Amino acid sequence: MFFKVLAVLVIIAAGFFGYVALQPSDFRIVREIKVNTPAQLPFAYTNDLRKFSEWDPWAKIDPNAKMSYEGNQTGVGSIMNWDGNHKVGQGKATITESQPYSTVRMKLEMFKPYPFVNDVLFSFKEEGTQTNVTWEMTGKANFMYKLACVFMNRDKIIGGEFEKGLAQLKELVETKNPAKK
Repeated sequence: MFFKVLAVLVIIAAGFFGYVALQPSDFRIVREIKVNTPAQLPFAYTNDLRKFSEWDPWAKIDPNAKMSYEGNQTGVGSIMNWDGNHKVGQGKATITESQPYSTVRMKLEMFKPYPFVNDVLFSFKEEGTQTNVTWEMTGKANFMYKLACVFMNRDKIIGGEFEKGLAQLKELVETKNPAKK
């Protein structure tokens, strides 16, 4: 009887881990918002990582995180390092592409609690008196990340933080918009 129960448990475990392994490796999370400013303002708060931390939702999760900056003040080569609590972890963001008022691309490297590297893209498109700001993250999920995502909705959790950040960016740039004064 013991071996029958053990065999059933092994089959269930193998099925579960097989299901996890078959989950897609590539992922993409995208959120966007319209701001009532020219693209220049939200671009400036994204292309300068010191300003980025003013609206970054993870900076609000751990306001005591240790932040440091390297490289250029803005644009390609600008680097932001952080070391925070278990919710924000330890990582590094490096601007790898910067096209004035249209694109900022970053390499996002997490070291703790789980190591990974993702691509982050911010795009800005003026539409009349508004700018559509898009925040996109793409990457590859290893087996452990796939396993975690069986129990949590990555798009909802990370996308929810993107939504908070974009709302904070909107509030920030719209109060700075000289055309509104």
